[in-house]
Amino acid sequence: MKRYFFILIWVIFVTGIIVLLGFVNTEYKNSKCNDFVVSIDINNSDCFITEDEIKSQVYQSFDSLKGKLLSEINTEEIESMIKNNPYIEQANVYFTVNGKLKIDVVQRKPVVRIITKSNHNFYIDVNGVLMPLNKNHVARVLIASGNIGNSLLPPARLKLQTDSLDQNQVLFKIYSLAKFINNNKFLNAQIEQIYINKENGIELIPKVGKHLIIFGDIDNMEEKFENLIAFYKKGLSKVGWDKYKKINLKYKNQVVCTKK
Repeated sequence: MKRYFFILIWVIFVTGIIVLLGFVNTEYKNSKCNDFVVSIDINNSDCFITEDEIKSQVYQSFDSLKGKLLSEINTEEIESMIKNNPYIEQANVYFTVNGKLKIDVVQRKPVVRIITKSNHNFYIDVNGVLMPLNKNHVARVLIASGNIGNSLLPPARLKLQTDSLDQNQVLFKIYSLAKFINNNKFLNAQIEQIYINKENGIELIPKVGKHLIIFGDIDNMEEKFENLIAFYKKGLSKVGWDKYKKINLKYKNQVVCTKK
């Protein structure tokens, strides 16, 4: 008897769930979008895109969304379109329980701006993704210039460029340096520019002082930066920032200075 009782209870329970889901589905189909909200996480960076720009992008492709039935709005299609924006790293599009269309966006975080020999510009973000310049928004990041050819330029299109930087040694070196500097508060406050000389060697230009830092290659990068930081704190802080013309880090466990 108990067995039939439990079976009956389960039948009632399952039937109730089916009825409830049918009711919710009917309510969903008859509900309309009453608002359109955009939330942007700028990822501890300068702002590259605004809420109004994202809304404008959506409206251009999907017209007005307010007043439309929720069942007529394809959130996956909207999400895919937003993710194609070169300044957006992540996007999540969904409806809230009260009928709002919600778009949550995470912006890309550039770590370096590349300027080629022919004055073409683009960014590399923290994940190694190439980004075009934005004429309306400028990022305050490291500059990399010098012997950088136009063959390194990303395609002139809005779609994200995600080719491996390992295939391009110059960009890979710049990216590795920029990411290391960006993650170190002291270096981030001191280094302003990365310069690639004619021999493809790396030189660093500081924000304070008129000296040039000869870095060489990115081999032993962490050790070189440790030596530079120690020299800055224990050496230049005592003798003055303009005493030396060059600070050479190319030699292992050495900081070789050239006076003016």
